[in-house]
Amino acid sequence: MRTAKKTHDVYAYVLRGIETGRFRIGERIPAERDLAIQFKVSRPTITAAIQRLVRENMIRRSRNAGSVVLKAPTRKSLTFGAILLGLNRQHQEETIFSAVGNEIVHRASMEHSMVLLQDPSWLEYPGDPGLTQRYGAIIRQFIERKVAGVFLTPQWILPEQYVSTTAGVVEELAQAAIPVVLIDGDVVRYPARSRFDLVGIDNFHSGYFLAEHFIKLGCRKIDFFAIAMRHPTQEARIAGYLKAIEAHGLHPDPAGIHYGDLLGGDFVVATLRRRRPEAVLVVNDFRAASVMRMALAAGIKIPQEVRIGGFDDLPMACHLSVPLTTIRQPAAGIGAIALHTMLQRINEPQLPPMHIEATAELIVRASSGSPIVHARTP
Repeated sequence: MRTAKKTHDVYAYVLRGIETGRFRIGERIPAERDLAIQFKVSRPTITAAIQRLVRENMIRRSRNAGSVVLKAPTRKSLTFGAILLGLNRQHQEETIFSAVGNEIVHRASMEHSMVLLQDPSWLEYPGDPGLTQRYGAIIRQFIERKVAGVFLTPQWILPEQYVSTTAGVVEELAQAAIPVVLIDGDVVRYPARSRFDLVGIDNFHSGYFLAEHFIKLGCRKIDFFAIAMRHPTQEARIAGYLKAIEAHGLHPDPAGIHYGDLLGGDFVVATLRRRRPEAVLVVNDFRAASVMRMALAAGIKIPQEVRIGGFDDLPMACHLSVPLTTIRQPAAGIGAIALHTMLQRINEPQLPPMHIEATAELIVRASSGSPIVHARTP
C-alpha cells in the first residue's frame, strides 16, 4: 500500500510538471535515478510511475534516450478553498485580504481553477469561541468537497495563548492530505514557525524600516500602539521597531509598547498625554486612523505634537484628516505568490515548509511631519 502511494506521488509530480510546462513536449523529464534520489524510493517504484505515463501516451520511455514528453494532458481544473478574515461587507475593519483574495481568484481562473472564498469573522470579537467553530465548519466543508488546497488567515493569538486556536482545524486539513498556505501570519506565536507554508511581508523589517524613518526625522521617543492579541504579524513588527531603536543608539523602552483598545475609550489619549511620545507606530492602518481621530478630538496636533505611522497602506490611508505615513503591503503580489506557492506544494509535496516574504514599501505622507531640529548642547 505504501509503495502504491509513493508510485502515485511520483506519477503526480511528473504529470503536474507536464501540465505546467516545466517538462515540455519533446524534452526529457528527469532521469529515473535522479527521481529515485529526490523521492527517496527504489528504482522499481520510479519505473512503475513512468510506465503508467507511457500507457497514457504522455511520455516515450527509452533506455538510451531517457523519457521524453509526447503531449500535454488537458489542463485539470482544481478547486481551492480560502478562509480570509475581513471579506464580508458588513465587517467593520478594512483589511488587505479582499485584495489578496481577489488576486488568488484571478490567478486561479488563469489556471482554469476556482476558489471558494469564505470569511468566518463577521462582527465578533476575535477571541469569541464561535469564530473557531466557524473555522472548523468551513474547513470540514472543504474536506468534504475534496479541495486541492486551502489558503488561510489564522485567528489572532490571545495573550494567554502560544498557539492560535486555528492550529487545531488546520491539522484536520493536514490529516486529510490537503495542503495549506497561511496568509499574513502563522498559527504559532512569533518567533516560532509552524510546518505550514506562509506568505506575507517581512514584518520584522517593516517595523524596523518604519521606526528608522521617524528616527531619521529626529524623533528620540517613539512608542508602539498594539492590540491585546499576540498575533505573530504584530509581534514581528514590534521586534523590528525595538531593533531599530537599539541599532540607532537609542534605548529600547518596554514601557513604550502599549497593548490595549485602540478603537475607543480613554486608553489612547491617556497614554499619549502620560508618555508624550514624539512619534507612535500603530499595528495597522485601521487602528492608526482610530488613534489619529481620538488624538485630534482631544486637541493633540498631528504631526506637530505627535507623529503617526501605520502598516498596510489601506485605500483610506491617504484620505485621513492627516494623510498617513505607512508601510505598503503588496496585496495583489501576496495573492499571486500564494497561488504559486500552493501549486508548487501540490507539485512537490516533499519540499520543506516555505516562508515567502514579499517586499513592502515605505509610503511617506503628512503624518510624519518635517525633520526635528534639536537644540545643541553648549
